[in-house]
Formats: sequence, C-alpha cells, structure tokens
Amino acid sequence: HAYCGACLAELRTKKVAQACPLCRAELPPGVEGLFELATRAIMRIQGMVDRGEVAWAALPAAEQEEMDEVEAMYTEAAAQGHISAAFNLGNLLQNVRKDFDGAVAAYRAAIAVDPGFAKAHNNLGNLLETTREDFDGAEAAYRAAIAADPGNANAHFNLGILLKDVRKDFDGAEAAYRAA
Repeated sequence: HAYCGACLAELRTKKVAQACPLCRAELPPGVEGLFELATRAIMRIQGMVDRGEVAWAALPAAEQEEMDEVEAMYTEAAAQGHISAAFNLGNLLQNVRKDFDGAVAAYRAAIAVDPGFAKAHNNLGNLLETTREDFDGAEAAYRAAIAADPGNANAHFNLGILLKDVRKDFDGAEAAYRAA
C-alpha cells in the first residue's frame, strides 16, 4: 500500500515502532533515513573506485543496481526538501551519470531550498559554463556563490577563469584570483 508522508512523520515523532499500524509492514525510511542509506551506499562504491576495484564507467551489475537505488533515494529525499540530498543528486548526475540537465535541475532544487547554498551555486555555474556554454548563467551563479559565501575560493577562482577566458576582463579576473 502507499504511505502518506505526513502520517509517517507523525508516527515517527510519537516514537511509534517502525511498522504500519494497519498491516505491520515495515515503514519505509524517512527523509533522513533515505539520505543516510544513499550516502552510505555511494561512499562504499566510491571506496571501491578509489581502490581501483571498479570504475564508474563500468560498474558491475550489483553496484550499478545499487547506484540506481542511490539515485532513487536521493531523488525522493530531494523531492521532500532535503537540501543535501538535492546537492548530492546533482553531483551524482553530473559526475557519474553525465545527466547534465538532471544535475542542473538538482542544483537548482537545492538552491530553491536554500538560496544561500554557495556550493550549489558554484557547481551550477561550473556545469552551465562547461556543458552548456551559458556564460551569463555561469557568471551569475559564481557571483551568487560569492555573495552567499565571500570566502568560497572555488567560486572566486571559477569566476576568474570565466572573466579571463570568456569575457577578456583581465582586471576582473585578477581581482577574482586575488580574492580566492
């Protein structure tokens, strides 16, 4: 049967056992549980990649299925407003799946939850610049990241590269590099 998110949240706040009161089926994990399960799974697979046991581009079937589950869990948690799930989904879609449109949507979802999320703005800018050549959008995203976190060296550096290479604004680029 389907579960009502509000009902699940209410059951959890009342510390009711993790089972449906009608049929006794185990309740699905809450938004934090989804995020934690997904993060643990992706970290395990990242460890395998780091050790050279597998490659992202050629995951064995079991790990590929697990990554499909990770994506689904992050997607569900992000849909419920979990900002870190939206950000991690963006990273997964951008760096592993190469689904750039999905990544843009995920970063924008994270920014919608918290307009001051500098890392999401920076990642969005990088994605817009490198995959879409949307230099105006990228510059706006880098500047939003800097406004949200003036100490974000990556955003200053990325803005500097864009100003130097695309805008030919060498003074602006130097200022951005110095701020990094």
